[in-house]
Amino acid sequence: MIMASELVKLTVQLVSSHASISELTSAELVEELKAVYQTIAGLEAAQSEAGALAEGLEPKEAPPLKPAVPIEESVKDDHITCLVCGKKFRTLKAHLRRAHQMSPADYYKAFGLDPKKYSLVSKNYSEQRKTLAKKMGLGELRRRKKA
Repeated sequence: MIMASELVKLTVQLVSSHASISELTSAELVEELKAVYQTIAGLEAAQSEAGALAEGLEPKEAPPLKPAVPIEESVKDDHITCLVCGKKFRTLKAHLRRAHQMSPADYYKAFGLDPKKYSLVSKNYSEQRKTLAKKMGLGELRRRKKA
């Protein structure tokens, strides 16, 4: 098992190697540090879980994540707040993949959310896309075939 200080050292080595051949802004550097750290920590957790399975032990259930904002306050008409980092978006799916390496299913599981009741798209954005699709005539062909 890697100690936290060793994990930080590995992260810094990897990111500094990448930064030496790429131009990164300070914000990009910070995001890359976070992403690499989370990835290494996740790989280590998966490895220890695989070892436990190989030894016939039950894997440890990952502790649920603590939301950055209260869940009931994360959904607004004009934005959805990411429960991992607290940033506001019109849609979360791409952000979750890029910034947190999470699938929507992982996100729902991490916070105990029901996919049928918790949307990853803000209400206003969904309505805008619906209106645009209707203006473009999307779905008309199917409707005509049914008639």
